[in-house]
Parts: sequence; structure tokens; C-alpha cells
Amino acid sequence: MKIHASLLAICLSAATIRNAAGDPSVDFVKQIKPILADRCVECHNSETLLGELNLQTRALAFGKRVTGPVIVPKNAEKSLLYLVLTLPAKDKKAMPATGHRIPKDEVNLIRQWITEGANWPEGKDGAIAPQHKKAKN
Repeated sequence: MKIHASLLAICLSAATIRNAAGDPSVDFVKQIKPILADRCVECHNSETLLGELNLQTRALAFGKRVTGPVIVPKNAEKSLLYLVLTLPAKDKKAMPATGHRIPKDEVNLIRQWITEGANWPEGKDGAIAPQHKKAKN
């Protein structure tokens, strides 16, 4: 029993040190939502539904899919949302399919968000409307 209690104390101490020294938790509304709005929802919405994926709300993003889950909370390496962002640009499954690649710091932020549990609020805070970009003349 003493060993079990000691082991638990060590684990809790390590977690406290990590939280104190590590990055603060990722905020979906302030950090993830703008990335998805700017780089993903333009194609992955209820109108275009590319790849049978809609990222406009939590319920739609976490919905059952034939090809498997897009986001696996606490496991970025099994989350297609993260994996397709890390593929080489020439890979046909790499995202975004058009336009510029998502910067590494934003990809790392998405990874951290998923690893922390992929907290995505319901309602207005979690809803993302497509931003139809104007064509350049």
C-alpha cells in the first residue's frame, strides 16, 4: 500500500510540474476556431462537404464516418485532422488541398488541443461559419 501511495504521489508531482512549466491549455475559441475557420471550413462545410467532412460544429466534426473518426480526443496520432496536416505537400491526402500549408506552429497547436482532449464547446462558441473568400481579379 505504501508503494502504491508513493507511486501516486510521484505521478501527481510530475503532472503538477508539467502543468506549471508546460504550455497553458489550448483555448478552442481563441486558438483553434480561427484556424479551422480560415483554413478548413471553407471546404469542409454543409454546402461543399468535401471528403464527407463538416467541421462547422462539434457534433458534425465528431460524427460517425465510414473512414473512421476525424478527431480522437487525447490521441493526435490517430486523428485524421492532425495526420493530414503533417503529410508531405505532394501527398494527395495532404491538407489543405489547395492554398498554403498550415504553419507548423498552428499544426502543433492542433496537436496539443487534441492531446488535451479536443475540447470543443457546443452552441455559438463552437459554431464555425464558412468564410467564402473573394476571388482575386
